[in-house]
Amino acid sequence: MKSFQDHINFTDTLRKPVYRSSAIFPFILEKNIDTKIIFLSYWFLKRKITEVSLLITIRNIDGKIIKRSIDKINCVKSYNISLKELLLRNNLSRGSIELEIFSTEDMVFPFPAFSINLVSRECTTSVHSCGRIYNDFDDFISNSKIIVPESGFDILPDKNLKPFFSFVNGPLKLKNSLLEIKIINFKGEKKYKKINFKNICEYETKIIFFLNEIEKKFLKNKKGTVSIKHNFKSFFPRFMCGNLEKNKDFSTLTHSYYDISKSVDKQNEIWKNPNKNIFFDGAVSVPFFKEDNKYTELAIYPNFIEKKFTLYFDIYDEKGNFIENLPPLKINKKLSKPLYLNLTKNLSTKKKSNKNYFLRIFVDGGGQIPTRLKFALNVGQRKMRYNVPSNICFNVRVPNSNIVNKPSTFKWGPIIQGNVSQLLISNISYLKNGFKDANIILSFWNDKKDKKPITKKIKINDNGFYCFDLKKNFSIMKFMNNKTCWVTIQSDNPFVDGWYFNFGKNGVVGADHLF
Repeated sequence: MKSFQDHINFTDTLRKPVYRSSAIFPFILEKNIDTKIIFLSYWFLKRKITEVSLLITIRNIDGKIIKRSIDKINCVKSYNISLKELLLRNNLSRGSIELEIFSTEDMVFPFPAFSINLVSRECTTSVHSCGRIYNDFDDFISNSKIIVPESGFDILPDKNLKPFFSFVNGPLKLKNSLLEIKIINFKGEKKYKKINFKNICEYETKIIFFLNEIEKKFLKNKKGTVSIKHNFKSFFPRFMCGNLEKNKDFSTLTHSYYDISKSVDKQNEIWKNPNKNIFFDGAVSVPFFKEDNKYTELAIYPNFIEKKFTLYFDIYDEKGNFIENLPPLKINKKLSKPLYLNLTKNLSTKKKSNKNYFLRIFVDGGGQIPTRLKFALNVGQRKMRYNVPSNICFNVRVPNSNIVNKPSTFKWGPIIQGNVSQLLISNISYLKNGFKDANIILSFWNDKKDKKPITKKIKINDNGFYCFDLKKNFSIMKFMNNKTCWVTIQSDNPFVDGWYFNFGKNGVVGADHLF
């Protein structure tokens, strides 16, 4: 793990240029499940790079190369890579796909903005790049200063769902790798398991179903979470996680996150507010769904260091009007269990109209809060065949005076094929007295090389938001041509951010935050 201070200073002028940016994903192929890699060739827009090369390597579960190809990317468009199409004549159901971007110009970040998309008959789920193979020894050293467990995702209690985490090993064979798994139920009770791998081969894929049906009774029909202690150093150890339906009809997707609950490095794990008169100690904005039997839940995991703080919740409508406060949550001691806050239930009766809002979550820690305060956003659908919410991993943003002076921001994200997709963009800051309105240019990009984007100008008031609902935009739906497209968001306001959602007909919600 890289220290938080090293992370925020990543773009310092003294850093080493990045000419290779990569991601590696485990894949799952079943009769009703296809794995797709989706991305926008954003380097031309964000970095003004005129050409990059994409090397794709597909390996079987043992790490043997099955297929390899290289292509030049020299325009802005949407890419949809289907593993089923690439492996049409190969009888593979598990393995890995590595994507490496090479450039003669500095790309700044060694991890690209790719997403893995598991497509089923009635739903689709996604998560952004998580695992990768290090570029060089310096890259390895900077990210391996501290080895901590991975945690921060939900185990769902449904007996038809099998929880898993997965990873792809790097170029070094691993011997006697021990995983120590701590499962935590909603009462804070703990169950421990150990998994010992005698050998993990070079580039071998591991998809680990760590809880069987009998062991799952430990959850007592409620959601739980897990912490995974490891000693992996051959690759960046961020795990792809989820819950696979036992008939293999669909799978949820998210990623793990650092468990620093036992860290003693208070200097690097505490953030001091640079100006308590101007900034909240930390803040983040999240969509607040309640229409069409949807609900919004906040998951808080016991994976941050001990620190007393209070969470406050302000609700705003699309125009930025304050609606009401939800009851605050005080964290007075180290968490021993995951907390699940049904925010929709807490909305007052007078506001329970069929309308969506945005929620600003801000933190008061007396001027200091944990740097990596990680939560999950669970947006779900009631009265459906499955109650499988989104489980999006996100961090509270800590105040940084330099961000206020940024003249603009650039964000982008996918609009998944199908008419149940929504993209929500917010303009909510961590300034106590608000900031300013945001003028935004939306550009929609399809998979055609020479096709110009469809553009749209919008304005979002301070503390307001904008909802793009695909089923209400027939021109964009036609432009997509039954494929995933991408939208870029160019704004004159540095606090613009967003999320995307796909509401499955079976109740599964696939979602993630924007890049």
